[in-house]
Amino acid sequence: MADRQSLPKYVGPEVSLAGQKMSQQEIQARFDAETAAAYSQRKPLWLPEHDYAMSLVLKVLKSYLPDSARVVDLGAGTGNLSRRVLKALPDCHVTLVDFSQNMLNEAPRLLAAFDGRYRIMLEDFWRVEFPAGEYSGVVASFALHHGRGEAVYQDLYRKIYDWLKVPGVFVCCDVVHGDAPTLAEMDEAGWRGFLQKRDFAPEDIERIFSNYRREDSPLSLRRHLDLLMQAGFGAADVLWKRFNFAVYVGIKS
Repeated sequence: MADRQSLPKYVGPEVSLAGQKMSQQEIQARFDAETAAAYSQRKPLWLPEHDYAMSLVLKVLKSYLPDSARVVDLGAGTGNLSRRVLKALPDCHVTLVDFSQNMLNEAPRLLAAFDGRYRIMLEDFWRVEFPAGEYSGVVASFALHHGRGEAVYQDLYRKIYDWLKVPGVFVCCDVVHGDAPTLAEMDEAGWRGFLQKRDFAPEDIERIFSNYRREDSPLSLRRHLDLLMQAGFGAADVLWKRFNFAVYVGIKS
């Protein structure tokens, strides 16, 4: 069986609330209440091809950015992705942004080997502001899917474009939605089958999907790429997709 101690504390909605999406305040409260250590895992069991996906995030950063780049990690949580970036770019500096103090409290432990090369900001990344041209890279992992509606993504992508230098890279690993209902169903069925093969208990799978349906509002990859191009990026592409998970990128040139 999958190691129960390594599972996140997925809390599904009450049956009467199953059709309602969580508010941003409810999402923040969940992360503030849950055990941050569960999100510090280097190889989350519930995500397919996680190490490979993360390697692509780092590969595109290294292809465009100097080792001394300044990078911002949106929805950084406990610092898992930031740790990988700090290791991959040996002289870089990373700014971690997250709205959960509980999650950020875990970051100094994960980033102990990189003292002086990061800073932590307790901010909602949908609202945070940075000066134009402040960063060479912006990254995010499993955070943007909490957005509600295309307008918030469009506004964020425009801000990210402004924050970036030339050349600059935005790269995201996240949940995505199928571009048509049948495609979305196929993606979710593939994820469910993956969890079953990893010997997740049926009740754990149902809790994961219950939380996914109530908390997440992912866009399709086509819409993400369209919005990135509308924001001004010169190139946007998909580096990897597996079921309803993907790595996609925008290049400012």
